[in-house]
Amino acid sequence: ASLGLVSPAATQLLLPLLLGARQPHQLAMPSEREAWVGLESNPTVMTKYARSLGVADGWGFCDLWGLDDEALEAVPQPCVAAIFLYPFSQVEARKRALGTQQPASAPEVWHMRQDVSNACGSVAIMHSVMNNLDRIGEGSSFLDSFREKTAGASSAERAALFAPAVRDIHDSHASSGQTDAPAPTADLDFHFVAYVEVRGRMYELDGNNDGPIDCGEVADGGLLRAVCDHVKAAYIAPFPDSHFSLITLGPERREDDE
Repeated sequence: ASLGLVSPAATQLLLPLLLGARQPHQLAMPSEREAWVGLESNPTVMTKYARSLGVADGWGFCDLWGLDDEALEAVPQPCVAAIFLYPFSQVEARKRALGTQQPASAPEVWHMRQDVSNACGSVAIMHSVMNNLDRIGEGSSFLDSFREKTAGASSAERAALFAPAVRDIHDSHASSGQTDAPAPTADLDFHFVAYVEVRGRMYELDGNNDGPIDCGEVADGGLLRAVCDHVKAAYIAPFPDSHFSLITLGPERREDDE
């Protein structure tokens, strides 16, 4: 069973509801905080976004159609990152359940805070790309320069450098999806987080956290299976009726693979 996984077609039907939803208990953002148009959960848009950052041809995002073995086997390998879309209120509920768990002290993991409203999709892409840069973006002048500028910087300092560096790229892609783009000031009830493997361990990277969350060792099944096992236990089991989406980053899917 897919446990509520949203298919690519269904995602396009669901997003207008998500984009228009309001989270009544979410605190209002300060009026002076910069706000961007929310990014659609669309692998085509996200691949073009990543290419604009400097990700090499041959790498891209694709939808995960389910959480069963057959669906996982259809994902191009190696899967080097995954981006998870889930209702924001339930992401926050998980944080409350974690209590005082502190982010991992893992300087080898590239993490940034999210200081721009509705930029969680862009932050998730940056987390996915920057932690795989030597593999998927080597030779990109922009990404190499950004890595150099942010080397040794704190998550908050990286956030301050992020907006001016990526703003134009974001603007060029945020309105190119299949659904009507929301207003930048919309209070969106969905959130993107990224999962990456660094030195054999899986990390959850959320721009609303102060650092990476260590989710444990990646077993022989690889990163994708580790991600699926984690989200089923951490996010889906407590809210079995919720809708969510998983998008993977790996070799670009060829037409004859579909």
